[in-house]
Amino acid sequence: MTPLKVLVIGGGIAGPAISYWLSRTGAHVTLIERSAKMRASGQQVDLRGQGVPIMKKMGIEEAVRAVVVHEPGMQLIDRNGNTKAFFPVAQSGSGKQSVTSDYEIMRGDLVQILYALTENHQNVRHLFNTTIKGFTQDDEDSSNGKVHVSFQDGHEEDFDLVVAADGTASKTRQMMLGPDAPDPRRILGGYIGYYSVPSHPGDSYRGTICHLTGSRIIGTRKDIPELTRVYMIFRGRKPAVDAALKSGDQKQLKEALADLYQGGGWECDRFMEALLHAPEADDLYLTPIEEVHLPEGSWSKGRVVLLGDAAHCHTAGGYGCAWGLVGAYMLAGEIATLLKDGSSSTAAVIQGAKNYEEKFRPIATAMHGGYEWIEDLFTPKSNLGIWFVHMFARVAAYLHFDQMEGLNKKTARWQLPHYPELE
Repeated sequence: MTPLKVLVIGGGIAGPAISYWLSRTGAHVTLIERSAKMRASGQQVDLRGQGVPIMKKMGIEEAVRAVVVHEPGMQLIDRNGNTKAFFPVAQSGSGKQSVTSDYEIMRGDLVQILYALTENHQNVRHLFNTTIKGFTQDDEDSSNGKVHVSFQDGHEEDFDLVVAADGTASKTRQMMLGPDAPDPRRILGGYIGYYSVPSHPGDSYRGTICHLTGSRIIGTRKDIPELTRVYMIFRGRKPAVDAALKSGDQKQLKEALADLYQGGGWECDRFMEALLHAPEADDLYLTPIEEVHLPEGSWSKGRVVLLGDAAHCHTAGGYGCAWGLVGAYMLAGEIATLLKDGSSSTAAVIQGAKNYEEKFRPIATAMHGGYEWIEDLFTPKSNLGIWFVHMFARVAAYLHFDQMEGLNKKTARWQLPHYPELE
């Protein structure tokens, strides 16, 4: 059978992962990224749950361990810097995860590791500064049907499969769903952002969370001696922040955030001064906390399929990287299984995409919807609410409530499928 010809759109986490797995089936893969170079940037992420065995299946555990962030755990502090509760990292090999994962890693390092899997592979080409303008596809019952893709540079090319791994705001998803389809993103009423500041000698290597009144959180994480990473989480609509995000003006956004946190206590004044004036803070990134909610059966349409955040984003849910890797393995595995069983390339792609959604959707969306009250509870508005959070955290730390095996019972029991066709 002629190998599949595949276009993967998006060079973050899921895109390079699906490129790797499909290359093992003999497919010819083109991975495109709209940026001019590999997007090896971003702050600290982690691998947890079934993301850990996937990492091992990909043969990258040694590379990941070589660059992991050695964070001893996560602490809650008050506005005077006093520790109120501490959650240590779970012991390696226990199968459990705490607030800090055993595999904490900077996003850029993980991207580079994933790219290296196919960087010199004869079946995979990486194209940067490349986007698509649109596509059409042949009828599903056409046994030799293709996706006809037009690129922004004017050229056109046909593919057996197009994978949209271009994130929460996926433009490919909108093309697939159609111009009249509603935006599947659901804003959850909060924001999360991060940036870097020069370190001070007293900055802790513990992940640190400080609650402020007005449903605000400021925190830090530290992966290298010279820099401290500042995190901001806040709830409620902020007109000045919204206006800055809409304008795309980073200076305006910095000023809006500084107004929001200045005078908040702990190290807020220092961090806001750095945000406004330190060049290290130019890596500022802020996004609304949101989920992607798609109707059942709409992760794919014909030979075009959504992967990662484009299909099931839950911002800051803790499992984004893990689910991006797991979904890539399952999509490739379902297609490879049907190809081995003798299905035509068209049948394998179309049915494989449907099987991937059917099997993975319940797990990938396990935290979707109904949990806003938890987020409200842990971003309190008042001093009394902050006191309650600290008291609850002390009890949780003492009883090791943080040492869990999954998001809930469903994810804790769920076992990763095995696809011999990808070995």
